[in-house]
Amino acid sequence: MEVRTPRSVLYDGGLYGRLVEPMLSGVHGFVADRLPEGARVLDACCGTGGLAMRLAGAGREVTGVDLSPRNIAFAQGRAEATDLPVRFEVADVAAFEPPEGRFDVASVVLAIHEMPARFRRPLLANLVRIATRVMLVDFAAPMRWNVAGAFNRMVEMAAGREHFGNFRDFSRRGGLAPLVEELGLEVEMSRTINAGTMQIYVVSAPTDGSS
Repeated sequence: MEVRTPRSVLYDGGLYGRLVEPMLSGVHGFVADRLPEGARVLDACCGTGGLAMRLAGAGREVTGVDLSPRNIAFAQGRAEATDLPVRFEVADVAAFEPPEGRFDVASVVLAIHEMPARFRRPLLANLVRIATRVMLVDFAAPMRWNVAGAFNRMVEMAAGREHFGNFRDFSRRGGLAPLVEELGLEVEMSRTINAGTMQIYVVSAPTDGSS
């Protein structure tokens, strides 16, 4: 299987952690409030670790995985100053093997739209293989033309040409719904948030194991 390679992004690491991550606090709170207490959680594409730290602070045992060494270095620096049950690792989520068996839950927040189309399905397929349940959060497609939608588009454009191109491709392909359908996943919950500009799915592997 083809494996993604790390991309150097200007806002990886400290810039992302201090400027971009705080804007996701509301989304992170939504996710944290809906994951089971005491769960063993994989925070996939964890960025600079804000959600992982929040989940660990609420009593979950958390592993954060990201492709960017700069993001993971920043996250590890924050974690070392705490006694929280969280660890971070540089790895490709599409090829990640949990060292201690399946996770109870995996979360992937606003990351699938960032990657080229050919990597989205393998990543999601691996997540439902290694976690009992997966919570997906990403942009709704099509995204509404409201204040929240305009802000989201502005942030995506600021992230760079490649990033914005992947975001536009994700939108043209219909967002998360076609990926969930292609893999035949069981949908436990689906709803929109953020003024209808973000989509939430909670999914699991099909009961017949066909994924």
